[in-house]
Amino acid sequence: MPKAWYESMERLRSIQTEILRLAPFRDIGIVRNPGATPEAIRAAEARLGLPLPPSYREFLLQHDGWPRFFEGASLLGTEDLGTPRYELLARAAFEAAETPVPELCPPVRDRNLPRVVPFGADDEVRTLFAFHPEVRSETGEYEVVAWISELGIRCASFPEMLELLCDLAESELSAHVARCNELRKIA
Repeated sequence: MPKAWYESMERLRSIQTEILRLAPFRDIGIVRNPGATPEAIRAAEARLGLPLPPSYREFLLQHDGWPRFFEGASLLGTEDLGTPRYELLARAAFEAAETPVPELCPPVRDRNLPRVVPFGADDEVRTLFAFHPEVRSETGEYEVVAWISELGIRCASFPEMLELLCDLAESELSAHVARCNELRKIA
């Protein structure tokens, strides 16, 4: 297992577990799905019409999606990647808010515009994670464009996005710890 994404994912899960201990009302899923088969990954790539970045392929081999991964958004597994439902959610996100990459369009197959490929979302599209396949590293990693509570973010890759999410989760955890400490002082 490559350390770049796996260690970050374990770190994020650990932080989120502690957040749930202090704030059980949070909508965070800490249980990931079992891994996908190589055939299921190839079928998802065929549906998308492009290969997945290596780190996400490796993630899918270990965990075929992660429900309520971050801010209520699930990381998509092989059954959901490239399906119209998530393409429509991405389109709604583009139409409802300014995006971090305004020249991109939602995944519309009949236009000759750059497109993004959603790989995570919540049902209200407050949080959306999408690959931008036209920006690709030498190792085959795609840029990630994300919207988290109307904050537009760009990361060079899926592993880099995981590191950023760890930092955001640590900030949230610090706020919960501070709140608990204040409540102890009052009591």
